[in-house]
Amino acid sequence: MLVLHNPLVGSRRRDVLGVLAVVGLTTAVAVVGGASGDFRSRWYAELQKPAWQPSGATIGTVWSVLYVSIAAAGSMLWLRRRRAGPELATLFVTQSLLNAAWTLLFTRAKRPDLAAADCVALTAVNVGLVASAWRVRRLAALLLVPYLLWTAFATFLSWTIYRLNR
Repeated sequence: MLVLHNPLVGSRRRDVLGVLAVVGLTTAVAVVGGASGDFRSRWYAELQKPAWQPSGATIGTVWSVLYVSIAAAGSMLWLRRRRAGPELATLFVTQSLLNAAWTLLFTRAKRPDLAAADCVALTAVNVGLVASAWRVRRLAALLLVPYLLWTAFATFLSWTIYRLNR
């Protein structure tokens, strides 16, 4: 039996595995954020917070939508990986790590200062991610813009909470 090597099969397999990895990473970040958050603790309840802070339900809904758009954008970028280059993958993984770290820093370590600094870094990485994605796949970049705007808002909120409680 003669078996011919079809390079498209390997490429399709890498496409599928890469998309699954992007979705898996994004899901893992969402799970870490949801499972590690301690927003019902006495410590959190006693923090001074600005009147304009969205409710927990609103924040949860926003994040649910954002995680879907992050996974979709990341998947689109993976499918254009030859054009994207390794720096785009580095930015995507970095934003994932910074995103996951925020909840741990804020509610588990009880360090709003470090959480705010993490959020500054996350927003900066997201600026780079959107700019880099724009050159590769504009729809993916547009899907990431709400995430960038939300992390900028979260940075200001985190900083405000830090300032109110120091």
